[in-house]
Amino acid sequence: MVGTKEFYELMEQFEKDVKKVMYGHKIERVSKEEKVPADVFYQDGYVNTLFMMYMYGYQSGKYIERAV
Repeated sequence: MVGTKEFYELMEQFEKDVKKVMYGHKIERVSKEEKVPADVFYQDGYVNTLFMMYMYGYQSGKYIERAV
């Protein structure tokens, strides 16, 4: 999923949603030029962890939707 149009749309939605509940954190993506592990998407580690949980929830929802 990483790198797809769906993935970047999910990142955009996450950034809109997370701004509603987080104050004082910069929501900055890691640039494509930076050498980071494949599971690092945001510069702030806390924000990155939140995004990963958001992404797992999204993927679980898709799986459940297909199963029904």
